[in-house]
Order: sequence, then structure tokens, then C-alpha cells
Amino acid sequence: MISVLIIIFAGSGVCSVVQNPPDLIKNQDEIAEIKCAHTVKSYERILWYKHSQETGFTLMGYLSNAYAKPEEEFQNKIKLIGDGSKDGTLTINNVSVSDSAVYYCAAYYTVL
Repeated sequence: MISVLIIIFAGSGVCSVVQNPPDLIKNQDEIAEIKCAHTVKSYERILWYKHSQETGFTLMGYLSNAYAKPEEEFQNKIKLIGDGSKDGTLTINNVSVSDSAVYYCAAYYTVL
């Protein structure tokens, strides 16, 4: 059995963004869930990023209010649920060694 290490950045700061759990270890082919919440009333998006040594930062997708938009390369790998104006969950299906990375969520607002 191969274990996969997924490290989650438990961010906080000016905009009060929090991720849980703070770290996560899963076995190959298991499901990983990472939750993100923020308290900024004017922000309606939660963006998810993967950071690995091989690829650097990669946008995985985002929640805009209740609309989920995974990036094309992650469409069959992840599920995004929640409300970008307050909280959301990133689910990574069938984790593998290539999923070993640091994951970040960010709260964001859209300027039109």
C-alpha cells in the first residue's frame, strides 16, 4: 500500500481564510477532503491551488458563490462544493503519489 502525503496550508491573516485539516496523509486510491472558509463579506469566490516542486502553483478551480468551476485538467480528479461567499470543500478522488503537494485556498472578489 502506497501512502500519499497531502500538506495543507492552514492560512490566516488579514482576510481570515482558514483551511482544515492542517495536514493530511492518505493511502493511494482514497479520497481527500480539504475545507476552506473565509469571513470577508464582499468576497464571493474561493480559489484552490496545488503547489508541487515539479509544477509550481497550479490553479485547480474555483467556487463563485455556489457555481463550481474546476480547471480542465482537474475535471475528472476533483469536486468543488460549497458557497464561494463563505465556505467550500475540495475533494480529491483516488489520490496518487502525483497528488502529494501543498494545497491552498484563497478568498477573492470579482471586479467588473
